[in-house]
Amino acid sequence: MHRDAVAIVPAGGAARRLGPLGGAGKAALVAGGRTFLDRVCTTLAGEVERVIVVAPPACALPPVAVRVEVVADTLPGAGPLAAIRDGLRHALACGPRPRVAVLCSCDTPLVAAGVVRLLVDRAAGPGVRWALPTVAGHPQPLVSVLAVDTLPVIEALLGRGVGSLRGLAAALEATGPDAVRVVPAADLVAVDPELDSFRDVDTPADLADVVRRGADPPRRA
Repeated sequence: MHRDAVAIVPAGGAARRLGPLGGAGKAALVAGGRTFLDRVCTTLAGEVERVIVVAPPACALPPVAVRVEVVADTLPGAGPLAAIRDGLRHALACGPRPRVAVLCSCDTPLVAAGVVRLLVDRAAGPGVRWALPTVAGHPQPLVSVLAVDTLPVIEALLGRGVGSLRGLAAALEATGPDAVRVVPAADLVAVDPELDSFRDVDTPADLADVVRRGADPPRRA
Protein backbone atom coordinates (compact mmCIF):
# COMPACT_ATOMS: atom_id res chain seq x y z
CA MET A 1 0.00 0.00 0.00
CA HIS A 2 1.38 3.39 -1.02
CA ARG A 3 0.41 5.71 1.83
CA ASP A 4 1.46 8.84 -0.05
CA ALA A 5 -0.63 8.10 -3.15
CA VAL A 6 -4.25 8.55 -4.14
CA ALA A 7 -6.04 7.41 -7.27
CA ILE A 8 -8.15 9.56 -9.57
CA VAL A 9 -10.62 7.74 -11.82
CA PRO A 10 -12.29 9.88 -14.53
CA ALA A 11 -15.68 8.23 -15.03
CA GLY A 12 -17.43 10.52 -17.48
CA GLY A 13 -17.05 8.41 -20.61
CA ALA A 14 -20.36 8.42 -22.50
CA ALA A 15 -19.47 5.42 -24.73
CA ARG A 16 -21.16 6.95 -27.78
CA ARG A 17 -19.06 4.92 -30.23
CA LEU A 18 -20.31 1.73 -28.60
CA GLY A 19 -23.88 2.45 -29.71
CA PRO A 20 -26.53 0.54 -27.75
CA LEU A 21 -23.83 -1.50 -25.98
CA GLY A 22 -22.74 1.58 -24.05
CA GLY A 23 -26.10 3.02 -23.11
CA ALA A 24 -25.27 3.38 -19.39
CA GLY A 25 -21.77 4.75 -19.96
CA LYS A 26 -18.36 3.10 -19.77
CA ALA A 27 -18.34 2.82 -15.99
CA ALA A 28 -21.27 0.39 -16.14
CA LEU A 29 -19.82 -1.92 -18.80
CA VAL A 30 -19.21 -5.45 -17.52
CA ALA A 31 -16.29 -7.88 -17.81
CA GLY A 32 -16.04 -11.09 -15.82
CA GLY A 33 -19.32 -10.40 -14.06
CA ARG A 34 -18.17 -7.04 -12.63
CA THR A 35 -18.56 -3.50 -13.86
CA PHE A 36 -15.57 -1.71 -15.28
CA LEU A 37 -15.74 0.86 -12.48
CA ASP A 38 -15.76 -1.83 -9.81
CA ARG A 39 -12.79 -3.64 -11.34
CA VAL A 40 -10.70 -0.47 -11.65
CA CYS A 41 -11.53 0.87 -8.19
CA THR A 42 -10.98 -2.47 -6.46
CA THR A 43 -7.53 -2.85 -8.00
CA LEU A 44 -6.55 0.70 -7.09
CA ALA A 45 -7.89 0.44 -3.54
CA GLY A 46 -5.43 -2.36 -2.88
CA GLU A 47 -2.51 -0.10 -3.82
CA VAL A 48 -3.29 3.46 -2.68
CA GLU A 49 -4.74 5.21 0.32
CA ARG A 50 -7.80 6.77 -1.34
CA VAL A 51 -9.73 6.32 -4.59
CA ILE A 52 -11.42 9.42 -6.01
CA VAL A 53 -13.97 8.97 -8.79
CA VAL A 54 -14.75 12.08 -10.86
CA ALA A 55 -18.11 11.91 -12.62
CA PRO A 56 -20.58 14.35 -14.18
CA PRO A 57 -23.14 15.82 -11.76
CA ALA A 58 -26.18 13.59 -11.24
CA CYS A 59 -24.42 10.71 -12.99
CA ALA A 60 -25.77 7.36 -11.78
CA LEU A 61 -22.60 5.39 -11.13
CA PRO A 62 -22.78 1.64 -10.57
CA PRO A 63 -21.96 0.43 -7.05
CA VAL A 64 -18.42 -0.67 -6.25
CA ALA A 65 -17.14 -3.13 -3.66
CA VAL A 66 -14.65 -0.71 -2.07
CA ARG A 67 -14.87 2.72 -0.51
CA VAL A 68 -14.53 5.56 -3.02
CA GLU A 69 -14.94 9.32 -2.86
CA VAL A 70 -17.15 10.65 -5.65
CA VAL A 71 -16.45 14.17 -6.89
CA ALA A 72 -18.53 16.14 -9.38
CA ASP A 73 -16.84 17.05 -12.64
CA THR A 74 -17.06 20.84 -12.80
CA LEU A 75 -16.58 20.88 -16.57
CA PRO A 76 -18.45 17.82 -17.83
CA GLY A 77 -17.64 17.02 -21.42
CA ALA A 78 -14.42 19.03 -21.34
CA GLY A 79 -12.19 15.96 -21.26
CA PRO A 80 -10.02 14.13 -18.76
CA LEU A 81 -7.66 17.00 -17.88
CA ALA A 82 -10.53 18.92 -16.27
CA ALA A 83 -11.61 15.80 -14.39
CA ILE A 84 -8.05 15.26 -13.17
CA ARG A 85 -7.98 18.86 -11.97
CA ASP A 86 -11.16 18.28 -9.96
CA GLY A 87 -9.75 15.08 -8.49
CA LEU A 88 -6.51 16.77 -7.48
CA ARG A 89 -8.38 19.67 -5.89
CA HIS A 90 -10.38 17.22 -3.80
CA ALA A 91 -7.33 15.16 -2.84
CA LEU A 92 -5.52 18.25 -1.55
CA ALA A 93 -8.55 19.70 0.23
CA CYS A 94 -9.54 16.54 2.09
CA GLY A 95 -7.25 14.35 4.14
CA PRO A 96 -3.45 14.10 4.30
CA ARG A 97 -1.55 15.60 1.39
CA PRO A 98 -0.52 12.87 -1.06
CA ARG A 99 2.69 12.94 -3.09
CA VAL A 100 1.30 11.46 -6.28
CA ALA A 101 -1.98 10.55 -7.95
CA VAL A 102 -2.51 7.38 -9.94
CA LEU A 103 -4.58 8.29 -12.99
CA CYS A 104 -6.72 5.46 -14.28
CA SER A 105 -9.65 5.77 -16.64
CA CYS A 106 -12.73 3.72 -15.83
CA ASP A 107 -12.53 2.07 -19.27
CA THR A 108 -9.28 0.23 -18.47
CA PRO A 109 -10.81 -2.57 -16.35
CA LEU A 110 -7.83 -4.91 -16.71
CA VAL A 111 -5.36 -2.56 -15.03
CA ALA A 112 -2.85 -4.65 -13.06
CA ALA A 113 -1.74 -3.95 -9.52
CA GLY A 114 1.85 -4.55 -10.59
CA VAL A 115 1.61 -1.77 -13.16
CA VAL A 116 0.33 0.62 -10.49
CA ARG A 117 3.22 -0.26 -8.19
CA LEU A 118 5.80 0.12 -10.96
CA LEU A 119 4.51 3.53 -12.02
CA VAL A 120 4.34 4.85 -8.45
CA ASP A 121 7.95 3.77 -7.96
CA ARG A 122 9.05 5.42 -11.23
CA ALA A 123 7.36 8.67 -10.18
CA ALA A 124 9.59 8.83 -7.11
CA GLY A 125 12.79 9.87 -8.92
CA PRO A 126 14.37 13.32 -8.49
CA GLY A 127 12.53 15.93 -10.54
CA VAL A 128 9.95 13.46 -11.87
CA ARG A 129 6.44 14.91 -12.07
CA TRP A 130 4.79 12.38 -14.37
CA ALA A 131 5.54 8.68 -14.87
CA LEU A 132 4.08 8.19 -18.33
CA PRO A 133 3.91 4.72 -19.93
CA THR A 134 4.36 4.30 -23.66
CA VAL A 135 2.89 1.30 -25.49
CA ALA A 136 3.41 0.70 -29.23
CA GLY A 137 4.82 4.22 -29.50
CA HIS A 138 1.76 5.85 -27.92
CA PRO A 139 1.75 7.60 -24.52
CA GLN A 140 -0.78 6.20 -22.06
CA PRO A 141 -1.70 9.17 -19.84
CA LEU A 142 -4.86 7.54 -18.48
CA VAL A 143 -2.87 4.79 -16.81
CA SER A 144 -0.06 6.86 -15.32
CA VAL A 145 1.16 8.53 -12.14
CA LEU A 146 1.22 12.30 -11.73
CA ALA A 147 2.75 14.41 -8.94
CA VAL A 148 0.05 16.38 -7.11
CA ASP A 149 2.18 19.53 -7.33
CA THR A 150 1.27 19.71 -11.01
CA LEU A 151 -2.14 21.12 -10.09
CA PRO A 152 -1.11 24.78 -10.70
CA VAL A 153 0.19 23.79 -14.14
CA ILE A 154 -3.12 22.13 -14.96
CA GLU A 155 -5.08 25.13 -13.65
CA ALA A 156 -3.04 27.45 -15.87
CA LEU A 157 -3.55 25.26 -18.93
CA LEU A 158 -7.30 25.05 -18.44
CA GLY A 159 -7.42 28.79 -17.83
CA ARG A 160 -5.87 29.29 -21.28
CA GLY A 161 -8.34 26.90 -22.86
CA VAL A 162 -5.81 24.06 -23.20
CA GLY A 163 -7.57 20.87 -22.17
CA SER A 164 -5.41 18.16 -23.69
CA LEU A 165 -3.17 15.73 -21.86
CA ARG A 166 -0.62 16.26 -24.62
CA GLY A 167 -0.57 19.91 -23.62
CA LEU A 168 0.14 18.91 -20.02
CA ALA A 169 3.07 16.75 -21.12
CA ALA A 170 4.53 19.63 -23.13
CA ALA A 171 4.12 22.04 -20.22
CA LEU A 172 5.82 19.68 -17.78
CA GLU A 173 8.65 18.87 -20.18
CA ALA A 174 9.38 22.60 -20.29
CA THR A 175 9.99 22.60 -16.52
CA GLY A 176 12.93 20.19 -16.63
CA PRO A 177 14.48 17.30 -18.54
CA ASP A 178 13.34 14.68 -16.03
CA ALA A 179 9.85 16.03 -15.40
CA VAL A 180 8.17 13.46 -17.66
CA ARG A 181 9.65 10.02 -17.14
CA VAL A 182 8.68 7.75 -20.00
CA VAL A 183 8.11 4.15 -18.89
CA PRO A 184 8.67 1.91 -21.95
CA ALA A 185 6.65 -1.18 -22.75
CA ALA A 186 9.76 -3.30 -22.22
CA ASP A 187 9.59 -2.45 -18.52
CA LEU A 188 5.82 -2.85 -18.28
CA VAL A 189 5.70 -6.39 -19.66
CA ALA A 190 7.59 -7.60 -16.61
CA VAL A 191 4.47 -6.95 -14.50
CA ASP A 192 1.79 -7.18 -17.22
CA PRO A 193 2.98 -9.55 -19.97
CA GLU A 194 0.04 -8.90 -22.32
CA LEU A 195 -0.12 -5.17 -21.47
CA ASP A 196 -3.81 -5.63 -20.70
CA SER A 197 -3.69 -2.64 -18.34
CA PHE A 198 -3.65 -0.37 -21.38
CA ARG A 199 -6.58 -1.89 -23.29
CA ASP A 200 -9.21 0.83 -23.18
CA VAL A 201 -12.63 0.54 -24.75
CA ASP A 202 -13.86 2.84 -27.52
CA THR A 203 -15.46 0.47 -30.04
CA PRO A 204 -17.53 -2.74 -29.94
CA ALA A 205 -14.41 -4.65 -31.01
CA ASP A 206 -12.46 -3.19 -28.08
CA LEU A 207 -15.26 -4.19 -25.74
CA ALA A 208 -15.39 -7.75 -27.06
CA ASP A 209 -11.63 -8.10 -26.62
CA VAL A 210 -11.63 -6.76 -23.07
CA VAL A 211 -14.61 -8.90 -22.08
CA ARG A 212 -12.86 -11.98 -23.45
CA ARG A 213 -9.64 -11.20 -21.60
CA GLY A 214 -11.44 -10.30 -18.39
CA ALA A 215 -13.67 -13.37 -18.31
CA ASP A 216 -13.39 -15.62 -15.29
CA PRO A 217 -11.34 -18.75 -16.05
CA PRO A 218 -13.39 -21.94 -16.45
CA ARG A 219 -13.96 -23.80 -13.21
CA ARG A 220 -12.43 -27.23 -12.92
CA ALA A 221 -14.79 -30.13 -12.25
